[in-house]
Formats: sequence, C-alpha cells, structure tokens
Amino acid sequence: MRKKQRIVVCMLLMAVGFIALGGNTAVALSETNLFVTLDTAWEHAHAGDTFVVRADVKNIGAHPALITWVRLDNIPEDWGVQPRHQLILLLPAGQTKVKFFVVERGPTDATIYATAQAYNAPVVQSNRIAIPISLWVVGGLSVVCGVMLVREVNIRKKQEK
Repeated sequence: MRKKQRIVVCMLLMAVGFIALGGNTAVALSETNLFVTLDTAWEHAHAGDTFVVRADVKNIGAHPALITWVRLDNIPEDWGVQPRHQLILLLPAGQTKVKFFVVERGPTDATIYATAQAYNAPVVQSNRIAIPISLWVVGGLSVVCGVMLVREVNIRKKQEK
C-alpha cells in the first residue's frame, strides 16, 4: 500500500471506531483483556505443505477491545503466511472472533503461535503448535546420536583399563 492509502485507511479506522463507540469513549477506552487460542487443519509435516491456522480471539474483559491486531509469530523466513496480520476493529466484551491464516511450510521446522494486541489491551500469546521436521531427519539424527553414544562408551571403557 502506498503512503496516502495507508493514511486514508488509518483515518477510516479511527472514524469507524468513534462511530462504534457512540460517543461514550470513557467506557470503551478502559483496559480489557484478551484470550487467544490456535489450531491447525490439514497436513503440515513436509516442506511445501499448505495448511490453515485458526486463531480464536476472545475478549474476556469487561470492556470492548478496540483495533485488535492478530498475527502469527515465530514463522521462519522460508515459510509463506497469508495474510501476515489481521484486524478486528471492535471486539465486544465476552465475544469471540475467528481469524484464518493460510501457511505454506518451508523446509525448516518451527513452533508457531498467535499474538493479539488491542489498543486498550495488553499483548497476549496463544498456545504453541510445533510443526515437526520430517521423519527421515529425526531418524538420521537418532542414528548419528546413537553412533556417538556407542563411541563415547567405548572410549570411556578403554580409559578405565
């Protein structure tokens, strides 16, 4: 987005926020609390797999949450995420909004989580979902560690004699 478009979008968001508040900004700008959970769908064990991540953002506070940004964190450089972050303009107290992200996995493994932050709420993080590496890599590492362990045991036995 160009700079002028960003400014227009920010002005529109601010105007929508004031209209939604209905003039009672003292109550709406009070601190509130959010709760975020994360879940995945489809296969995501191999490089190139595309899967969906669902982030549920719930306002567990007593006041509406204003301008809440939701994003996935701890995403490796070689992964693709669409969209990068999502916006919830107004999240009334006690309500939940669902946001979906499409992720294309790269060759590296990661443990991903969601972060949500509102204008009037502190940053919260979701549960963490480990995206495992390939079974062949785990098997290869196990063989290498096993060989090293046997070698170390043999060296120690020779040193004792």
